[in-house]
Amino acid sequence: MNIEEAVTAATAGSGALLSCLGQPVVAYHVTAIMRETDKGHARQMQLALLRRSIEALVDDGLEDAEAERFASQLHGRVGSAWDLLHPASGTPH
Repeated sequence: MNIEEAVTAATAGSGALLSCLGQPVVAYHVTAIMRETDKGHARQMQLALLRRSIEALVDDGLEDAEAERFASQLHGRVGSAWDLLHPASGTPH
């Protein structure tokens, strides 16, 4: 898996978030996370994106619980894609 594939996998099904934050913004943040080789720092970046996503979705009219559920799904996909891109040995593909 390369970074572009990881970004595509992580953002699949994120139409509402792509709409309210903008595809370039989401792609930029997810790409930055995928490029980060330090797992701890990547997770901090993910949490920042999660918070921003929830705020954007709520501002766009979703209820808090629905925004949290939706953003959590994206968060999980980003984490899974990062794990696939960066094997346990710490060497990126």
